[in-house]
Amino acid sequence: MKKNYNAIDLMKFISAFLVIIVHTYPFYTSIPTLGFITSNIVGRVVIPFFFVAAGYFFQKGNPTPERFKKYTIKLVRLYLVWSVLYIPLGIHLLNGFMEMTPVLWAAGSFLALVNFGTYFHLWYMAALIFAICFCYFYLKKFSMKSLLIVGLILFIFGCLETYYGIIPNGAFLDAFNIYLMIFFTTRNGLFFGILFVSMGMFIAKINLAEKIKHAWVYAIFFFIALCIEAFSIKSFGWAIDYNFYFMVVPFSFFWFITLLNTNIKWKVDFAAMREYSVIIYFSHGIFLELIPILLGTQYGYLFDSGVFRLFSVLIPTLLVSYLIKHKIPLLK
Repeated sequence: MKKNYNAIDLMKFISAFLVIIVHTYPFYTSIPTLGFITSNIVGRVVIPFFFVAAGYFFQKGNPTPERFKKYTIKLVRLYLVWSVLYIPLGIHLLNGFMEMTPVLWAAGSFLALVNFGTYFHLWYMAALIFAICFCYFYLKKFSMKSLLIVGLILFIFGCLETYYGIIPNGAFLDAFNIYLMIFFTTRNGLFFGILFVSMGMFIAKINLAEKIKHAWVYAIFFFIALCIEAFSIKSFGWAIDYNFYFMVVPFSFFWFITLLNTNIKWKVDFAAMREYSVIIYFSHGIFLELIPILLGTQYGYLFDSGVFRLFSVLIPTLLVSYLIKHKIPLLK
């Protein structure tokens, strides 16, 4: 029987909405605990899932030089098109935090493009492009096992952002602070993307989904462990941000295998879901910035309401996503 990936496509579709929830944090004021769970736990498994899925399907499709070239060109094109669209909104966002000289704009634009995007959610594409390229060329010389080890070491360093409060005073902390002054975060392709992309490639390379039974049991166990880790970090006040968790690594591994082994046969256009997930992810940032501008000073207070913030971003995002899917192929 031919394997379908409908569960993966459905998860991608759901994940796009989770990203909107992370960025609009609708429950933080009214129900703080639910807000923390949705935005800083459930929402934080989305990008690792995207990375694992990208690595899996890249490897599954036989990563020949021709496929690698075609795949990366597609990613770069998509990234550059959306980056250009977001430049005005990125400028508006930054102007709210600091005054920028032309020299700083030039340097900042280059740094943004190669590191975290011209708008904050575009970092994922820059990270994915870097991680795919790194893994592809690394495996030409070295083994998959060593790639996973390298990815894990880099990820552990990235976790210092979340576990910042346990770093002792000294030269290392000073050096890490200098790094954060320049790059703002460790959430990038080097410290975040490589591990999850290589995990996806590893799952595909040795057909792990066929070898691991009851992966959902392990996924539940590690999700509970992830919740304990997150609330522990919160209670101790260690984190600068909640981008990195140790437990998200095994959870992402077993959750992806669970989805691979889930055979959904609903009469639904899963391919369209997959396509919409990409468009929703890219386009929702427009309204995160645009809605407060349109509300102005008179009605800007409405955006302080979590529920209003969620739906004022969600509804136009869905409308624009439909338009892009059917009318603007360049953006999908």
